[in-house]
Amino acid sequence: MIALVAGRLAEKEPTRVMVDCRGIGFELRVPLSTSNRLGSVGEQVSLLVVPRLTREGMDLFGFLDPAERDTFRLLLSVTGIGPKAGLNILSRFSPDEVRELIAAGRADVIRTVPGIGPKRAERVLRELAEKSPGPEVATGTLADAESALVSLGLTRREARARLGRVPNAAGLDLAALLRFALQQRD
Repeated sequence: MIALVAGRLAEKEPTRVMVDCRGIGFELRVPLSTSNRLGSVGEQVSLLVVPRLTREGMDLFGFLDPAERDTFRLLLSVTGIGPKAGLNILSRFSPDEVRELIAAGRADVIRTVPGIGPKRAERVLRELAEKSPGPEVATGTLADAESALVSLGLTRREARARLGRVPNAAGLDLAALLRFALQQRD
């Protein structure tokens, strides 16, 4: 399996690049975020690759960092989300923003991506909520606060969303986190 392509950037378009690896050109589809961070044609590049077999052959998708690649793979695990929609999401949002949107239950923001309607946006949230814990829910106090909110009757998604809106959440104790989270309205 192809996992990395390194060589000279031979062609560059907004969502497609060609990398010359010692005379062999690899065409990769990339999100805008990756394309914008690549150098100019002729410079050396190294891209992490997610290969996908299709009826027509093999498509290669390239990413500059593991977080983008892993988020792309995660998006592809959602029913009805293919490579094009996955690239569109990563062209609009960083991997951290995707996790935050999932944790906050922001289907309204996700559906602003071309090719993602209301039903798909809800499906992305529903299927990834359990797979992607979100950046704000970690071990310790935040996890305890999330558990406490769930035991009070909130869904896990609502609890994560409320905790995500607490200012300076990482520096607060459990009582303060719960006080701020319970004062919020959805």
